[in-house]
Amino acid sequence: MVSLTSRPIIRENKLIELILQLQPICALPIYFSVLTGNHLLPISLLIAAIPIGIRFGLYHHFFQRTPFDLPILIFIFGMVIGSIIAPDKQVALGALSSSFASISVYYGITNSTQLKTKYWLWLGIIICLITIVMSAWFFSQGDSRRLVFNQWIFGLFGWLPKTSGPVLQWNSLAALLSVVIPPLFGIAFFQNSKTIRIGALVSGLLFLGLLFLTASGEGWIGTAIGLTFMLFCWRKWTLGFIVPIFGILATLASIFYNKIHWLSIVFSVGHLTDRFDIWRNTLNLFAFKLYYPFTGLGFGSLNKLYISEFARNVNHTHNSYLQVYADTGIIGVLSLIIAVVIFIRMAKSIFSTSKQNTCYGAGIGLIGGIISGAIFAFFDVTTMVPVTISAQFIYMSVPLLWIIVAMFVGAYDYCRKPL
Repeated sequence: MVSLTSRPIIRENKLIELILQLQPICALPIYFSVLTGNHLLPISLLIAAIPIGIRFGLYHHFFQRTPFDLPILIFIFGMVIGSIIAPDKQVALGALSSSFASISVYYGITNSTQLKTKYWLWLGIIICLITIVMSAWFFSQGDSRRLVFNQWIFGLFGWLPKTSGPVLQWNSLAALLSVVIPPLFGIAFFQNSKTIRIGALVSGLLFLGLLFLTASGEGWIGTAIGLTFMLFCWRKWTLGFIVPIFGILATLASIFYNKIHWLSIVFSVGHLTDRFDIWRNTLNLFAFKLYYPFTGLGFGSLNKLYISEFARNVNHTHNSYLQVYADTGIIGVLSLIIAVVIFIRMAKSIFSTSKQNTCYGAGIGLIGGIISGAIFAFFDVTTMVPVTISAQFIYMSVPLLWIIVAMFVGAYDYCRKPL
């Protein structure tokens, strides 16, 4: 029997546990503060610090250790250096604050790796709901990439109200979908629960259809590679017909490239050569000052420097790896290299576990999703987003990568547990 005096303590512990689990949610006000000009940044930082402070008071540490702590620490150092040398401190402050928010989201999720499967199931459902909302937002806001095969869905969502602010781009939605789709199919192919498998399969097919309708060539390629990896892990013989199918599709695309109008838009040679120019010019910016290769151009400073040197407005490099170099220099690139090495070692560990493990499918799918995102990152920036609101340039972190990697850490921990 529980005594009357112990009940408030139980309630208090449950409340504290809830606050700790809501750490990713507590970081969200920072993003809204950055979008509104950093005016409410002190308050939003205080809200984000509440669960972190509670955890330190209870356990004498700010977060549970994860395999990626070292590269994150190095990356933070690169961000701080990049913010110090940045000519526009307001832009750098927004980028730095939102990046810390993304890191808080990461640790808020990894701190919960010991929780039951139900927590991770709800987290996956929330991500799927966010993906649906983002898809509806994209298809309701205009005629971006309205082509012969997808114009019907723009009309389907045309009744939704238009926003006066920035509009979500097709590649932004495709980046989200390309990372989310492989984990869903991984769960559908490997999960033991029939209900979860059906739900994941239906969601995966829905998002695969939405990805096709975005008309994002980068998204198609990245997702195809991620799904190929996942299918190979499921049944190695699938590679025997997937590779020929890709070869046939590539051949048909080259034959009909100039005959089918939408092919030349989805896989635009002009856009690719334009990216080559941006990459070359960005690298040329590093030659103007000797310290640039080590410190980067300054966190969020590419836009201003590019305009001053090349008289052209370019918000980002259209390459996530080059963008990391531009923002944080060699320090940030070093953190990325270390993170890749750690990821490969963790992936090998997941491969070696039993397929009967509850989280094996999620782990394989998340590896496929990260591979999809890594391929997509060669052609666009998925870690940071530049936004112009009322002539004000805002540069802020996107938490997508941090969330997926945090879930990968959770799957890794679960896969190491005995059956």
